Order: sequence, then C-alpha cells, then structure tokens
Amino acid sequence: MADLSDTICFAGDIGVVFEALSSWRHAHKVDPNSLDTSRAASMLFELFQNGYDTKDRLLAAMDRADAARQGEQLSATP
Repeated sequence: MADLSDTICFAGDIGVVFEALSSWRHAHKVDPNSLDTSRAASMLFELFQNGYDTKDRLLAAMDRADAARQGEQLSATP
C-alpha cells in the first residue's frame, strides 16, 4: 500500500480511477457496496499503478481481465 501512496499524488489521479469505477459499476449494474465493486476498485488501482492512466484505458483493461476470467471459468467446467 505504500507504493500506492507514492504513486497517486493528485486528486485528478484518483478522479480517473473513480470515474472508471463508476462507469464499470453502471455498465455491470453492480451495487456500490458489493464485493464485486470492491474487487473492481482494487483492480483499477493496481492497473493505474501499472500505467493505465485514463478512464478508457482502465476500462479496456478491466474488460480484458473480465473476459480472461470468464474464459478460465469455462475451461474449468467439466
């Protein structure tokens, strides 16, 4: 968590993550207090730390991660 506080220095940085989370939540019709929203927020902050610095880039990366996770679930089903 110390790395996160070093990386995010400006309110605008957090704003990008918040906007992406809000858009993701509305697109997936997820309650703001759900575990899915919490998981998405964690992923978005991690993606932000890894250089995904716009709302569109964050959302595209989330979509790729969701697709990969769904593919893993399908391949694990007998």
